[in-house]
Amino acid sequence: MLRIVVLSPLPAVRAGLRALLMDADDLQVVGEVDASEAPPEPTALRPDVVLVDAQSTADLDLAMSADAANGGPGLVILGPVPGDERLPVALAGRAWAYIPRHANGEQLAAAIRAVGKGMVVVDPVLGGHLFARAARSEDALDDEAGQELTGREREVLQLVALGLPNKMIAARLGISEHTVKFHVAAVLGKLGAGSRTEAVHLGARRGLVVL
Repeated sequence: MLRIVVLSPLPAVRAGLRALLMDADDLQVVGEVDASEAPPEPTALRPDVVLVDAQSTADLDLAMSADAANGGPGLVILGPVPGDERLPVALAGRAWAYIPRHANGEQLAAAIRAVGKGMVVVDPVLGGHLFARAARSEDALDDEAGQELTGREREVLQLVALGLPNKMIAARLGISEHTVKFHVAAVLGKLGAGSRTEAVHLGARRGLVVL
């Protein structure tokens, strides 16, 4: 039995997705997360897969950051979503699917089962541009060394990779929370990352952090 958490800021969408999965005997919706309200971590409900209706970049970041340091649950993302070009890099090494919002119950269940088995499933229409962009990004990284992180920035990035918020990072390093924010912004800028999650993945690929 695969445990599913539905993440969406829209109650009607959450109810609709739950209804589409009701007839699947091997899938169990164990909870819902409203990304518009200071939500709990999706992993608090111990899902195998998080079904994501991302209405904004923040929704997508919440889903991708769920227990990212430990691989996290698989993600089934309903698209199109803003910033989807980040997906192949941000979710490298993690099971995920990217399928249309209009997918029927059978298609939705099939994607969830595939992700539950550790696979990556991408709709050809939605994902046609993703891997081409990812390849160009890889080439750019190979062609340029990029800006070096300072020792302090590396320390901050490592603590970000452990999932610590700015307040706890500040306490660990004996610096102010404002200074932590400054270092995080510098790290994102130097790595060319759009989010903390992406910075961790890029840093891991460059050997800057240990996951």
